[in-house]
Amino acid sequence: MRIHCLSTGRVRVKRGERGVRRYLPGGWSEETLPVNVFAVEHPDGVCVFDTGQTARASRPGYFPRWYPFFRLARFELSPDDEVGAQLRARGLDPGRVRWVVLSHLHTDHAGGLAAFVRATLVVSRVEWRRARGWRGRLRGYLPLDWPSGGPVLLTGGLEPAERAFAWSHDLAGDGSMTVVPTPGHTPGHVSLVVRAEDRTLLFGGDVAHDAGALESEAPEVARWCETEGAEFLATHDDGACAALTGEAVSPGTTSSEAASWGAAGGTVA
Repeated sequence: MRIHCLSTGRVRVKRGERGVRRYLPGGWSEETLPVNVFAVEHPDGVCVFDTGQTARASRPGYFPRWYPFFRLARFELSPDDEVGAQLRARGLDPGRVRWVVLSHLHTDHAGGLAAFVRATLVVSRVEWRRARGWRGRLRGYLPLDWPSGGPVLLTGGLEPAERAFAWSHDLAGDGSMTVVPTPGHTPGHVSLVVRAEDRTLLFGGDVAHDAGALESEAPEVARWCETEGAEFLATHDDGACAALTGEAVSPGTTSSEAASWGAAGGTVA
């Protein structure tokens, strides 16, 4: 299997961690974080984990002004940074992607859904319910553009095939790609275990900011990774693409060097 790490633009957050002043204009951090997407070329079809952000999110008026969360993050990307363009640049047709697994339905993980017109869309039942209706809006979920070509597969309630997880869903039927519940960032958050020929990867979405923070932010997942020898790859970690191909990037790096690597992405066979 070939595995790709794609960086669909950058997100800039406020400098302060707490306080009402964070919601006032200005105060943006000088550093940015990537919005990573992962693609697996499986013999039975391509699987994409998360879809990144849409370039529309960088335009004024895209986010509702009434909801305070959207005052805390600023997305910086162009149409060429979107997941569809990134896949095509690597010779992959987004219209032929077989599966799209969504860790959760926040806009920076599901904003690129429109590119996948024929894929089976996989999301946890808990997440789906929490994101819908006016209660979903109050929780910070935006209405999403669901493509008409594929159904939404609601996972959950299956036998625990992966140790330490309440349930699992074998995506391809051969144990190589398994959806597992990793609640925390949202109650319906899921991750994807990929068992390649010589390594095990956990695409973890927002389980933790990066691999270095996994032990403190999700200790049970960290223990599972240690037991299984799995590598944790996060959505907003500049080191994720580099880790996939064995390149060295210092933990927590958000410098221009890391940003340029993220823009290029990484691929491993």
